[in-house]
Amino acid sequence: MKKVAIVFLFLSTLNWVQAQRYDFGKVSDDEIKQTIHAADPEAKAAILYKKGTVSMQYNDGWEYVYEMEARIKIYNQEGYGFATVEVPIYNAGAGKNEIFSNFKAFTHNMENGKTSKDRLRNGDVFDEDLNEFWDVKKFTFPNVKEGSVLEYKYKIISPYISTLPEFEFQDQIPVDHAEYTLKIPEYMNFETHSKGFFPLNRTVKSEFSNLTYSFTPGQTDGASVHRTHKTHYSTISFTLNSTTFTAENVPKLVQEEYVNNIENYLLSIRPELKSIQMPRSERVVFSQTWDDVAREVYDNSSFGKELESKNYFEKDLQPIISKASNDVEKAALIFEFVKQRMAWNGNYNYFSHNGLKKAYKDRTGNVGDINLMLTAMLRYAGLEANPVLVSTKSNGIPLFPTRSGFNYVISGVELGDNILLMDATSAYSAPNLLPERVMNWFGRMVKSDLTTKQINLMSASKSRKIVNLEVIMNEGGTIEGKVRNTLTDQLALDHRSSFAGVAESNYLEKLEKSYDGILISDYEIQHKKDPYKPVVESFNFEKENAYDLIGDKIYVNPLFFLASTNNPFTTETREYPIDFRYPSSTTFMINLSIPEGFTVESIPESGAFQLPDQIGQFQFMISEIDSKIQLRVSSDINTSILPASFYGALQEYFAALINKQSEQIVLSKT
Repeated sequence: MKKVAIVFLFLSTLNWVQAQRYDFGKVSDDEIKQTIHAADPEAKAAILYKKGTVSMQYNDGWEYVYEMEARIKIYNQEGYGFATVEVPIYNAGAGKNEIFSNFKAFTHNMENGKTSKDRLRNGDVFDEDLNEFWDVKKFTFPNVKEGSVLEYKYKIISPYISTLPEFEFQDQIPVDHAEYTLKIPEYMNFETHSKGFFPLNRTVKSEFSNLTYSFTPGQTDGASVHRTHKTHYSTISFTLNSTTFTAENVPKLVQEEYVNNIENYLLSIRPELKSIQMPRSERVVFSQTWDDVAREVYDNSSFGKELESKNYFEKDLQPIISKASNDVEKAALIFEFVKQRMAWNGNYNYFSHNGLKKAYKDRTGNVGDINLMLTAMLRYAGLEANPVLVSTKSNGIPLFPTRSGFNYVISGVELGDNILLMDATSAYSAPNLLPERVMNWFGRMVKSDLTTKQINLMSASKSRKIVNLEVIMNEGGTIEGKVRNTLTDQLALDHRSSFAGVAESNYLEKLEKSYDGILISDYEIQHKKDPYKPVVESFNFEKENAYDLIGDKIYVNPLFFLASTNNPFTTETREYPIDFRYPSSTTFMINLSIPEGFTVESIPESGAFQLPDQIGQFQFMISEIDSKIQLRVSSDINTSILPASFYGALQEYFAALINKQSEQIVLSKT
C-alpha cells in the first residue's frame, strides 16, 4: 500500500482576528472604580472578560496553539483567592511536553485618583508537580486590594492535538463575557462536547489560505513508512474554519445540597479531534471508544505487564492463601494483607509509578501500585481478578473517551454472577465497600485478553443508621438518658474515615453540637477500625430546655435533638441531578418515660408517606404502653442518584418529613 510522509510549511499565519471587546493592558477607570457587580451585588469577584483561542500549526508534527487571556475584578477580601491562578501543563516525558510561553500579567489599582499597574514577570511563575503526568504553572498577583482589576495572558503549544483544551464559560463568580474560538483547517474533523445549563452563541466564519508541503512517496507496512523516492513539493489552497462560542452574563455556579461534583455541570466546551484527512495521505482516526482507551491503558508496560510479575510476593502470600476455605474468604484475606502491607502515598494514577516490585519492597505506592498489586495477587491465588479503571468524583464525569477520563484503578473479582470490587488504598474499606471518591457512576474492567466490561461503581446495598434513645424527663425542662447509635456499610466507612486520627474529646465536642448542645458522658465505641462490623456508639446524655412546662401541661417533641429541622431542597427549581451517594435508611427508636403525676393528653397520629416509583418512604409509628411512649421513625432512600425531574417530589417529601417530626406530645398533670 502506498502512503505519503508529509512535512508542512505554512505560508500563512492561519489567523483570523476577531474584534475584541477588551484591549489587554488597557483597563478603564470605570472598571477599577466599580464597587459591586451589577447583576450580583454580593459577588466577591467577577470575570469581566475571558477569551481562549486555539489554532493549529505544523512543527515536525501537528501542534495546537492555545492562547488565553482574562480580566478579573476583585470586589472585597473574600475574592482575594482569585488572585492566584493555576494552569495545568501535560508532561508525558520523552520530549513531548507542552510549552508555556508569552506570559503577561498586571494588577491595576486606583491610588490617589490615578491608575497604577504592577507587573508580574516570568520569574513570578512557579512550577508544581501535580502527579507523574501533570505539572502546574502557578502565579499570584501582587498588590491586590479591594477594587483591583487583574489581567493575565499566556500561550500553550502542545503536540497532543487529539484533545484540545477544555474552556470554562462559568465559574464560582459571575462571568460578564467569555468566548472560545477554534481555528481549524478543513482537513481536520473536530467534534465539540459541551455541558452546563446556560445558552451559548455559536458563529462560524471561513477564509482561504495556502499551504506548501513536502511529501516523500514510500511503501508502508502500517505504522512505518519506507522512503524510497526524492522529496516533492506542492502548494494547495484550503479553507480555515473559525468557530466562536460566546456567553454573556453567566451567573456564578452555586453549590447545592446533594450534588456529586458541581463542576460536572459547569458551562464548558471540550473539543475532540475525530480524524485528519490530508491530501495524498490516508485518513488518520483519533476518536476512541472506552474499550479502545481501556485496551490502550492495559497495553502500557506500567499496567498490564506489571500484572504478570509474581516472584516478589509469592513467598509471603502462600501461607495466607492456605488459610482460606472458599474464594470469598481467599479474596478477603489477600485484600487485608495488601491493606496492612501497603501505605497509600495519596497520589492518584492507574499506572504503577516505579514498578510493583519496588513498591512492595518500600511498602508504599500510588493507587496504581497498590491496586494492581492486589489484582496480581488475586490472580496468583486462582481468582478471576481484573483491574477496573475509574474516574473519581473529583475528576468528574468525562464527556468523551480519553485516557484522562480515567485517573484511578481498583480491583474486581468475578465470582459466578457476582463481582467483588476492592480498593486497598483505604484502611476502612472492604469488598464491595468502596471509598466515596471511587463511587462515580461506572468504571471499565479490562481483562487480560483485552476485552472490557462496564462496571457499576454505585453501592447496591442499603447503609443503615439506627439510633436507640432512652429518655427520662426531669424537672425544669431537663432530660437525661442513653443513646446507642449503630452505623453500617458506607455510613460506617464514612464515620471511620472522617474521624480517623481525631482526638475523642474533639469528636465528642462536634457530636454534642450536632445534637443541639447535649452533654455527653460515659462514651464508648465498638468496632472503631473493623470494616467488617458496624460502628456502635453508646453514651449517656443530659440536656437542658428540652421541653416546655406551661401551667399544668408539658409540651415536648418526642424526637428531641434527633428531629430534622431544615429542608435541604429550598430553591424553587433545580437543574442538577440529586446525588444521595448511596441508598440509606435512618431509624429512630425512642422510649420516653412519662413523668410521675402526668398523663398523656394527646400524641401525634401515626402515619406514612412515600416518594414516587418506590424511591423512598417515611414512617412514623407512636404508641403509649405502660407509662411509656414508644416511637419508631424511619426514613428510607432506596437509590443513589435521581434526575432533577424528581426535585419537586423531594421538596414535598422532606417538607412533610420535617413537619411530622415537629409534632408534639401534650402531657397533663393529674
